[in-house]
Amino acid sequence: MVARETDRLRRLGKSAYKNRRVFSGEDLQEKTGITFSYLSIKYILFILCVMALVYLVFFSSIFAVSEVIVEGASDVSQDALSNMIPKGKNIFLIKSHNLENEILQKFPQIESAQVYRGIPNAVKIVVAERDSKLVWQSGEHKYLISSGGEITKEIDPLVTSELPLVTDKKNIPVVPGNQLVSPNFVAFVNNIYSTFFTEINIKPLNFEVSDTTFDINLITEAGFYVKLNTMRSSKKQLDNLKLVLDAKRQDIHEYVDLRIDGWAYYK
Repeated sequence: MVARETDRLRRLGKSAYKNRRVFSGEDLQEKTGITFSYLSIKYILFILCVMALVYLVFFSSIFAVSEVIVEGASDVSQDALSNMIPKGKNIFLIKSHNLENEILQKFPQIESAQVYRGIPNAVKIVVAERDSKLVWQSGEHKYLISSGGEITKEIDPLVTSELPLVTDKKNIPVVPGNQLVSPNFVAFVNNIYSTFFTEINIKPLNFEVSDTTFDINLITEAGFYVKLNTMRSSKKQLDNLKLVLDAKRQDIHEYVDLRIDGWAYYK
């Protein structure tokens, strides 16, 4: 065995005697070190840039809201709308759609709302208010009603208005923002109110409803009232009223009932 090993070493030559692996029993490890390639440096710089950008966009004061602009609001307080966006809030954290829905819920008199970001620090709120078509009175409270029949807001009961007034004889409580009457009812009341004096030559005062909005009474300055059906043509009922007044004006002291098509009752 020794002879064979000696022969093998002789064949390897002197280099075998210089190899530490031959004479030491060590399991030598190759030396390692931290090296940065060009690609690694590129990734590190990219991450640092992203972190800087995130800080700049979301945490610096550059994009903090400093101005809120409100357009289209006359009935609704502009301050109330602008205060819905706190100053200093990051402009990118404002959820436009959620804010628009919040505005519509809080202010029933607003029909539509849009929120725009003005980079870097301004926000614009553009609203369109509902048109007021009539005044609804329930008890001591008065409310504005839109063309769609929604209650837009409560108003001072002592304030006079050129809009037609409808009084609920049952004084049922109502809530702003709710649908109170149909668009057809609003259109009918306005048609009667706007053309009554021209067609009949008598000034209309106000309307009254009791059990249903299908039937409505118009109080006139002449001392009698007119019973109307809101589901029928307003023009046709006024034409019938004109015929009755021409023929029986002296006999009418309390009311004229025009609710049944083709008939007119008076008292």
